[in-house]
Amino acid sequence: VVLSLPAGALNGKLVVDVCPLNVVPKSILLKHLGPDVDLLISHPMFGPTVHDDPFASNEWDGRPLVYEKVRISNMRRCTQYLDIFQRARCQMVEMTSEQHDLSTADAEFVTHLTGRLLDRDLLPPTPVISKEYAALCDVADLTSTDSFDLFFGMFKFNERAKLMLNKMRDNLAQIERQLAAKEAYLTASAEMRNSDRQSLIAECKLLLQEVLKDGGEKAEVKAVPLKPTISEEKKGVSPKGSSGSKKP
Repeated sequence: VVLSLPAGALNGKLVVDVCPLNVVPKSILLKHLGPDVDLLISHPMFGPTVHDDPFASNEWDGRPLVYEKVRISNMRRCTQYLDIFQRARCQMVEMTSEQHDLSTADAEFVTHLTGRLLDRDLLPPTPVISKEYAALCDVADLTSTDSFDLFFGMFKFNERAKLMLNKMRDNLAQIERQLAAKEAYLTASAEMRNSDRQSLIAECKLLLQEVLKDGGEKAEVKAVPLKPTISEEKKGVSPKGSSGSKKP
C-alpha cells in the first residue's frame, strides 16, 4: 500500500498511521517515505462509530488514543490533529511504538479473536441482559466491522499470536473434557443410587417373605390327645376334653 502512494505528493504532509500494531508500520513508513514527510504513529483503541458526530454522541469519551510523534517538523499541524481527539475527551496516551506493541498487542489479538468467535448466532437478543453479556455483544459488534486483513496483520506481526491461539484451543478442549467428566460422574452416580435402591428393595422383600414364613409356621397348632388319669380309668370316664362316654 505504501509503495502505491505518490511519494513526491506527500512531501510536507502529515501521514498518520492508525494500525493496531505500531512497530511494523513505523519501520515501513520510515523506510519508504522521505524525510520531508511528517509521521505520526497512532492507535485509536476504539472501532468505527455509527454516529457522524463523536462530539455530540460522546462515543469517544474516555477511549484511549495511543500515539508516537515519530518525525514531526510542523508541530502546530500535529497538535491540531491530536486536538480532534482531545476535544472528544479521549484518553491521550503518548508512548513509543515498541512500548505500545509490548503492552497491547496480545490483548488486541485476543479481543479480536474472541469477537470473531462470538458471532451473532451465539449472541441472540434477549429482553433482559447482564453487563457481562452486553460486553460480549459490544466485542462482537466492534470486531465485526473490521476486515480480515486487519486481523491477519495482528496475527502475522505478533510473535505470540500462535501461542495464544493454541492456548485458546487448549482451554476450549479442557472445558469440553471437564464438562464431559462432570456429566459422566453425575450419570454414574445416578445409576449407582438406582442400583443400590433396587438391591435394598430386593433385600427387604426377602426379609418380609422370611418373616411371613416364620409367622405362618408358629401359627399352625397340632391337636395332641390327652392321657386319662388313673381315677378316670377306674371309673371308665374319658379324660377332660375327650368326646368319649362312660363304659357300660
